[in-house]
Parts: sequence; structure tokens; C-alpha cells
Amino acid sequence: MRKPSERNWTVLRSVTPGEEESDRMRSKIRSSIRARAELNAKQRIFELKNVVLTALFVIISAGLLIQLQQHYQSPNGSGQSQAVNEFSLNWDLESVYSKKNEEGYAFFEKGNPEQVGMAEFVTDGEKNKIINMSAMNMAKEMVNFPYPTSLYIEHVKMMDVSLRYHFFVEAGKKTMHFSFDYPKLEYAEIFQVISSLDFIEPKPYRYNEQLYVTHGYGSLPYPVGLRPIELIGDKEKYVWEQGLPQQFKEYIGKIKATKMWKQIKDGGSAYTFESTDGTEIVEISLMGKEITYQYLYPKREE
Repeated sequence: MRKPSERNWTVLRSVTPGEEESDRMRSKIRSSIRARAELNAKQRIFELKNVVLTALFVIISAGLLIQLQQHYQSPNGSGQSQAVNEFSLNWDLESVYSKKNEEGYAFFEKGNPEQVGMAEFVTDGEKNKIINMSAMNMAKEMVNFPYPTSLYIEHVKMMDVSLRYHFFVEAGKKTMHFSFDYPKLEYAEIFQVISSLDFIEPKPYRYNEQLYVTHGYGSLPYPVGLRPIELIGDKEKYVWEQGLPQQFKEYIGKIKATKMWKQIKDGGSAYTFESTDGTEIVEISLMGKEITYQYLYPKREE
């Protein structure tokens, strides 16, 4: 029981006007600090979102570019292609590829950094200038090729180039000039590129039968589509994917039809021909997919 003399005391502190104003200032400062902290946090979140969105944009753009390159540059393993805007240049020879440059295209052979050819669009005036300025020794129209094509052969006096093949290919309303250096690129490889051209627009014409061409200044027809595997001296060996016995028989008939070669020996899988002027003899044999040419020059030996 509380004693009568005991009392509870509540002490009331009196606040002066100056102290009351100081409290209000401190309260405003704390509120301002909290507001600033919230604003900074929101800004950091916004900046982080921008970084994430930018990264996503870069990743998506890179993926689209890769897909476009895959679509236009090498759609399959059968050949190489280059695309610029709506134009597409394709051919069927895996060992040869091209690089775009200011003039048009530069051709290279895999494993060799030295340029082997080029291609560019030309006007009629530029075409005539190229033909007239160079020492062109042969001109012919390539029959049944994918596009209307004219061939000119230039004799070149260089250590690593003896002949330069010039092709003028009509690509719709445009003309594309191709040139290839021999022996940087072999005859069979040069014709394989030109005979398999595909600009997509316009679409190429595809001849359903075997095409034949002559190599260099020679008169012996060769099948288009040969792949060189051994070219040493007077012996030439190629892989001929279409070289079936019936196809080989038709090829022999093609040689006879030129009237520039006469058959002097028939051994079944091997045939021997002599040129009508007697300067060349060639034995042609087929073993599986390999076709071999062995040349002799009787008058040279004399």
C-alpha cells in the first residue's frame, strides 16, 4: 500500500520556438534524403534495364547477321557464293571461292593466298576496250552454257601466267566479265566455274547432256566437269564423275566427229587418236571414275 507521502511526478519539458523550428528542419532533411535515395534507386534500375535491353538487341542483331551470311554466302557444300544486295553469284566448285572488293570479286583457290581470277560488271564500251587493248588470240561462243557466254584467250608473258581466259557472261540486261589465270587455275577448273554459274536472277539454263570444251589452243574436246588429280608433263589424270562406260563411248564418238582426230587404236577401255596433221598422238583410257590422257609428239622427237 502506497504511503500518503509518495507521489508520481511527470516532468514536462518546455520547448522554445527555436528548437521547434530545428526539429522541423531535421525532419525535412531526413525526408529529402529518403526521397533522393529512392530516386537514385529508380535511376539505377532504369539504367540496368537499358543495359539489359541493349545487350539483347546486340545478341539478336548478331544472330540475324549470322543467319543472313549463312543464307547468302554458302547455302550448301556444292559450291561457293557471294551476295551483294539483290545480286547473287554462285558456282559449283568447292576449291574456289571469291572475296568482294571495290571492283567486283576476286577469286582464290583454297590453301593458296594468291589471286587466280576476278569478275566485275562491265558496260558495252568497257567490254570492247578490254577486248581491243589485250592481245586476244581466240574468240568463240560457248554453246549450251548457263548464260550467253563468249570466250577470249589472251597470251600473257609472265613467269606464273601463260594464258588468261576472259569470259563475258550476259546476266539479264547486265554483262559480267570474268578472267582466270592459267596455270594458277587449271583448264578444267576454269570451265567448271563458268559452266555452273547461277545468278539466281536471271535463272540459268541447264543443258541435259554432257558439255565439251577444248583446253588452251588445242583441238581435242574434253568433258566439262573433270577434276584434276595428276597433271605431270604429257600425262593428265582426272576424276570424271559422269564417266560411265556408255558416257565414255559417247565421248569417243564426239572426238571422231571433230574430223581433226583419227582413231588408230581401240583397246576397249583405251583409245588412241592421232591429230590429222600428225603432230600429236593421245591415248585416252577410263578406269572406274578416272580418265587418263597420255600425249606423244612424234614430230617433236624427230
